[in-house]
Amino acid sequence: MLGRHVAFFRNLNLGQRGSPTKDQLLGAFEAAGATGATSVRVNGTVVFASSSPARTRDRVCSWLIEHSDWCDVAPVRPARWVLDLAEGLKGVEGNAEVAFFDARDDFPQAVPWRPATGRLTVVRADRRHAIVVDDEPRTSYATPVLERLLGLRVTSRGAATVLAVADRLR
Repeated sequence: MLGRHVAFFRNLNLGQRGSPTKDQLLGAFEAAGATGATSVRVNGTVVFASSSPARTRDRVCSWLIEHSDWCDVAPVRPARWVLDLAEGLKGVEGNAEVAFFDARDDFPQAVPWRPATGRLTVVRADRRHAIVVDDEPRTSYATPVLERLLGLRVTSRGAATVLAVADRLR
């Protein structure tokens, strides 16, 4: 069954050195068999339709590795999951961001969790994401802090981007 999904590419900024252009990225999705691929902002967030989202993502990543300098992770989430996540962002105060990852186990800390280094508080988390509030406006500490904690690659988006994705999905 064809469903809509969202890919969150790590370290992909459209048009910047080492990253593909928007046309290249969306073309890679088309070549991978996805339909309706659209970029949300320039930070490597893509809404697409596919009956096999993980396979589509893997094919897109292979194309990008071959045709650009990009080589990293790209967690994929179903559209409904992202819409529910956006609803869960309501009421989160401050400089909120969402970290995406694919862990095998539950989040290893009770939440709310604040690392010894400070700078942020994880207010919600599971094995697929964490909602983080940074202490200072216009900062982003979730990715490096969670990569150290979890021992895996993480990509983060500001709450405003997640809400923009949800608007695009509606």
